[in-house]
Amino acid sequence: MNAFDIIQSLKKYTHIALAAHISPDGDAIGACTALALALAKINKKPIILMEEYLEKYNFLPGRQYIYNTYPADEPLELFVALDCGDLQRLGAYAEYFEKAPLTINIDHHISNPNYGDYNYVDSEASSTCEIIYKIIKQSEINIDDEIAASLYTGIVFDTGGFKHSNTTALTHQIISDLIKYNIEFSDIMDRLFYSRSIESAKLLGLALNKMELLQDKQLCVCDLSKKEMEEVGASVNDTEGIISSMKNIEGVLVAILLYEKNSNEVKVSFRASGDKDVCKIAQIFQGGGHKKAAGCSLNTDLIDAKKKILDIVQKELF
Repeated sequence: MNAFDIIQSLKKYTHIALAAHISPDGDAIGACTALALALAKINKKPIILMEEYLEKYNFLPGRQYIYNTYPADEPLELFVALDCGDLQRLGAYAEYFEKAPLTINIDHHISNPNYGDYNYVDSEASSTCEIIYKIIKQSEINIDDEIAASLYTGIVFDTGGFKHSNTTALTHQIISDLIKYNIEFSDIMDRLFYSRSIESAKLLGLALNKMELLQDKQLCVCDLSKKEMEEVGASVNDTEGIISSMKNIEGVLVAILLYEKNSNEVKVSFRASGDKDVCKIAQIFQGGGHKKAAGCSLNTDLIDAKKKILDIVQKELF
């Protein structure tokens, strides 16, 4: 990692683009908004490039820096990719990354290939927000209530409310510091894990009813077509949290959720426990992530995707 070079670059340049992975989650949005708020405090002009995200994240501060495209009248001096396991996961914003004079890659996915000019990739970190916390501290930028709320959101989200094995003593030390600020941490937890729209609740019910238990009930798999999601008034955005409910079933070591994002585009999410490594499965299909939480996409139909995934999973993990 090049923490010193990264901090020097953040302080040197003014016009800075920030972007995270497609379908941004709590850690991705939290890292972007926290860093944008911190940069603004030292008179930088951050632009967060981000596609549509879930409404439940509308409580986060720093959203005033979010744009769909980089403003044509603004120069681009530095591009910072956050929580993005590879360049392709930037989606349409990879074009800006490749054109930028200098690029920084800050991430915690074990599969990250270090694609930036400077790379701060720490797979031992609970979240990208944990890394951003350290960068802000080392940059001697004062954390305030808004920055604390964004950082807390990202750390809580990626640790599953401090349940996942990526939670460390350092994670709790950072959280201990963040809750000293005036943030509604209990409300944030509710928004992230317990509050659901009626459409999301119906989709969860459908998924749990459809799931199959294989490999002596150690493998849980569910597939959802676009038509099924539409029938309950849900969209792909309502799939968040389903995989965790599947993984929580007693005896399940590996959970797999496949859902049809578009015609001939299937998104696959993996969760695991014990010694099961689902990241290596995701990487076979040009995806990535963590040993116990990973994902990928397949350009095929739902039936074919399920067959291909199950064939590899049963061969490699069971």
